Amino acid sequence: MQYCSVNCIYDRYDIALIWLTYLTFLGGVDEIGGNKVLLEDNDIRIMLDFGMSFSQSSKYFSEFLQPRKCNCLEDFITVGLLPKIQGIYREDYIKHAGWPKEERAVDAVLISHAHADHASFIHHLRQDIPIYMSQESKAIMDTLEVTGSGGFKDFCNYSCSFLYKPKRDGSGYTKIKGEDAKSPREINTITFGKKFRVGTIEIIPYEVDHSLPGASAFLIHTSQGTILYTGDYRFHGYRKEATKDMVEAASKEVIDVIITEGTRVSEQKGNTETDVFTRVSELVRDTKQLTVVNFPARDMARMKTFYMVAQETGKKLVLDLKQAYLLDQLSILGKDYPTTDDPNLCFFAEKKNWGIIGRKDFPEDLVQQDYDKWERDYLSKSNAINYRDIKQNQSDYMYFCSYFMLNELIDIKPNPGSMYIRSVCEPFDEEMELDERRVKNWLTLMSLEGPHQIHASGHASGPELFDALEKIKPKKIIPIHTENADLFQKQLNQATRVKLGERIQL
Repeated sequence: MQYCSVNCIYDRYDIALIWLTYLTFLGGVDEIGGNKVLLEDNDIRIMLDFGMSFSQSSKYFSEFLQPRKCNCLEDFITVGLLPKIQGIYREDYIKHAGWPKEERAVDAVLISHAHADHASFIHHLRQDIPIYMSQESKAIMDTLEVTGSGGFKDFCNYSCSFLYKPKRDGSGYTKIKGEDAKSPREINTITFGKKFRVGTIEIIPYEVDHSLPGASAFLIHTSQGTILYTGDYRFHGYRKEATKDMVEAASKEVIDVIITEGTRVSEQKGNTETDVFTRVSELVRDTKQLTVVNFPARDMARMKTFYMVAQETGKKLVLDLKQAYLLDQLSILGKDYPTTDDPNLCFFAEKKNWGIIGRKDFPEDLVQQDYDKWERDYLSKSNAINYRDIKQNQSDYMYFCSYFMLNELIDIKPNPGSMYIRSVCEPFDEEMELDERRVKNWLTLMSLEGPHQIHASGHASGPELFDALEKIKPKKIIPIHTENADLFQKQLNQATRVKLGERIQL
């Protein structure tokens, strides 16, 4: 496959005559997510986020039809998931595809937060591109790398693919993999409010409230003016003051361009995290049997809400082992989350492989072998439980059960009167609607009451977005991460709607 270099985005002759500042929108245009924005200032190039487009991915792939790792970048580029440019992609993939060797063409990547639509395509980047993100974002990316499945999860480390070496006995060759193929990426953790530089560009990161911890906005001082890249943000979570502080700081600057999200620009109001706590508490307090709950697994604000509900109602919140690992990563940072030794928490060991967890007729070392190495540390904890524990004392627990764990309910066998609380966004595409129908089938099968839908978005409403923009007073507004960019244009004269691939001058 032929594809152009970053330099091909612009005319090399013109750029050699005069240095200018440009923004090229390679993702996140007229859709929610998939953010990829290239900033060029003099000879410095920075990518703002490098995420996956869910809408584009769903056109061609599903749970059982995935891009092929052996085909390196070609599957991703052909279907439009990755931009067709040179100098940014990992060298092992380039070599294996038989493409010419490339020089690095991007000086840094700024990650606003660790959601897949902003960060998951880090995997495809060259190892020598420095990446900047918050400590919490790194903790989440580390967790995804260790606990996740699939072949595209090189986030904080780089596992070189398609390497081989001679066997010791000289009889042939063997593939190099695992720890032997792994080396760290250059991950730079940022400090909110503390400026740093990429070449001549000065950047100040600000914390914002979102449904993941560590979400960041970036104030970027270029040679031709100042850019504010908001990432995703809201004003109704536990860290809403951080978002207000970001808006206040930006309002004291002369902002030439603001690149803002607009996920919920068409909505007037929504639930707050406090609303979720109140409504869930009322339901759980009236439930004498098992409470089954689902919320985004790494939404720490929502986890905190359900943790507080459990305390309020005298139940124990049961999380999965991946969430246990994330809590441990965050505890290293000294963040305000419960630890894995918290007596109000339990951690659920689901059935895996042989499915002999909780059985006494198998040796313990065989039970351990059902689990990955990182999971085994949690099996011996005093608050580790399995389906037998929940089955015997159902009223004691608030059990986190994701879509992929619903079959665990067959073993738990919820008692009549048990309920299901759903605290994730409503389905917004055909695949999610199919998933939702399957969930309802499971609830009927298990005689669970519900689903009780109680959710608060990770994004600001329209009035909140417009109010923030009025306070900041940017010269130009570019809405991305939205399907309603036209609403910004109707409301604000400074708003400009961009096209996918469009390159604008600051």
